[in-house]
Amino acid sequence: MIPAWDYSQTLRDLKRAFEWRYEKNGFGGVRMVGLLFAPPEARLARDEIIPALEYFHHRSGDNIDFFCAGYRRYGPDAERGEKPVTDDDPPWFFNLRLYDQFRRQIQQLSTWRYSGEADVLLMNANFNEASGEVSLDFTSAIACDLDRMVKDGAIQSVRRFFEQIFQFAEGAQMPDPTWGFSDKQGLRTAGSALKRVVLSLLPRNLGDDYKRAEHFAIRDISTSA
Repeated sequence: MIPAWDYSQTLRDLKRAFEWRYEKNGFGGVRMVGLLFAPPEARLARDEIIPALEYFHHRSGDNIDFFCAGYRRYGPDAERGEKPVTDDDPPWFFNLRLYDQFRRQIQQLSTWRYSGEADVLLMNANFNEASGEVSLDFTSAIACDLDRMVKDGAIQSVRRFFEQIFQFAEGAQMPDPTWGFSDKQGLRTAGSALKRVVLSLLPRNLGDDYKRAEHFAIRDISTSA
């Protein structure tokens, strides 16, 4: 779990990860990443996400990074309005102004609109080794409305769902890391390759509604979707 206050800061953190942390595994400079939007007042954030921030941080390791909008643990002195949200030493802090700044930036880059509760966006991060530039590929992006997925019975808990994602990222094999890139045929049927990966993690007896590309709980959010 990595703090996310600003889009350019997120790209800088990913650049450092590609250069120093991510194993050179032949994935062609591609990593699946998550953007987590879950302010402390949201039910799932309060009950499931914030108490597990430290666990998620270590469990995700170097296989996948989740960027937590508005949260931080280290860094500059607390700004006005920033508040601690855990009892860890040091604690995790939440900054509503920076959270909203990051939310607006991501909404400008995609068709995603925040649900008002807890959302996680999954997408590919691409690293160009020649130029040293990193980009987030919104053509591969999907949004998971975590509250809706729990209410619909698609997931039992956030912790279990995140664990499935961590295990998938941990076991991805070459030459194809499976989440790949969006394909036009996929977008017309079951959604992006990454969406099909997420659907594969859900219960087999889940209704057909969750297999439709337009279902609102798991949605493609590229500007071309």
